[in-house]
Amino acid sequence: MSKFATQTVEEQTPISTCGEGSESTSRLSKAAKQTAPTRILFLADSFSPHAGGSREYYYNLYRELVASGAAKVVILTKKVPGWKAFDAKHSSPSFRIHRRLKPLKSWKYMELPKGIFPFFQTVWQILRVRPDVIHAGDLYPQGLIAWIVSRLSGIPYVMYAHGEEITQTDHYRYQPYIRDRIYRGAAAVVANSEFTKEHLLRIGVGETRIEKVTPGVDAVRFRPEPPAKTLMARYNLAGKVVILTVGRLVPRKGHRAALEAFASVCQEFPEAHYLIAGSGPEEDKLQSLSRELGLQDRVTFAGLVSTESLPDIYNLCEVMLLANRHEKDGDVEGFGMVFLEANAARKPVIGGRSGGAIEAVADGITGLLVDAHDPHELASALRELLTNHELRRRMGAAGRSRVESEFDWTARARKLHKVNCRVLNQLPRDGFRK
Repeated sequence: MSKFATQTVEEQTPISTCGEGSESTSRLSKAAKQTAPTRILFLADSFSPHAGGSREYYYNLYRELVASGAAKVVILTKKVPGWKAFDAKHSSPSFRIHRRLKPLKSWKYMELPKGIFPFFQTVWQILRVRPDVIHAGDLYPQGLIAWIVSRLSGIPYVMYAHGEEITQTDHYRYQPYIRDRIYRGAAAVVANSEFTKEHLLRIGVGETRIEKVTPGVDAVRFRPEPPAKTLMARYNLAGKVVILTVGRLVPRKGHRAALEAFASVCQEFPEAHYLIAGSGPEEDKLQSLSRELGLQDRVTFAGLVSTESLPDIYNLCEVMLLANRHEKDGDVEGFGMVFLEANAARKPVIGGRSGGAIEAVADGITGLLVDAHDPHELASALRELLTNHELRRRMGAAGRSRVESEFDWTARARKLHKVNCRVLNQLPRDGFRK
């Protein structure tokens, strides 16, 4: 069992198969009942150990399903750094990972012919696995492939939506047409937040086919601990009050605004230090900005942090800051798992009042939401938490309590299992729709 899961297989309450206790089973003939574990073929542009909240989201959902005995999952994805060790550790007969795909560089039409190879890889896996249902974790080309394959074979598909794939494709001329056909053609769509659900409704997906499954967090793995001495020494943080940002260095994460806000308040707090964990295309620009603002001794760029050390990173800080914002090109934070992970470590958070972060952060309770485009509002929130130790303690405690009571991965896996059951119980079928 993975170290990421909160329970062993034996400790978990089993999730029944679709033919056992399913709400709609009583209306089906015996031939229509799904009594064996659901066979899922999951298509994803990338998968763990690739950094990114959505990849962790998928990993935890499917590991919980497999551990409960409710599903057997085959994942078709690409190779990423560290994949060999990850696959060797986490693969099993019921959880198999095939890394054959190559991602598209963009969503432009000129890239679509490159989806031919993933299409044939998908067909090959269907012939081998004979899945009951296909799940697509990304819109292009995985969603398009699932749509085509479903029309050819009759195998239903379930789409995931995280928000930004809708808001970003809004800015293309023809992409919305294909996008909408993919989402509307799905037997079900899993939305990661209310924000995402609203956009799915906007593009014409029926409400009865949308299931909101927000990210969860492993409250055993992410928990309050004393700061790790090795990390304190590595980043030279002894005696400092640490503000932390965890996330890819891309514009929507708001690192530039966060640096500017920190620069405006750091003179008031000589012991404050800003630790930025993550890598991405904005790294050089952000390091240059840090020097321009005179923060080279007050800001540390930690680079990409391993999945294993992430819980210890959160325990270094007093405040977790992610100034997420809605970019002009439509890029937006669909939810923000880092807010929950920081809360699980009993840390208060500051987030942007946009996208799914509105749902991830209980404003005024587990943290503060701000207009991340307003540097003064962002600086004010940072100042408020740095000056008020009791407020930090109270919000951190509330965040931990909320994570424990509302964001359990097993409950989310149950919701995904119910989605599978609804899809499979729509008509009698055995691997392929008759």
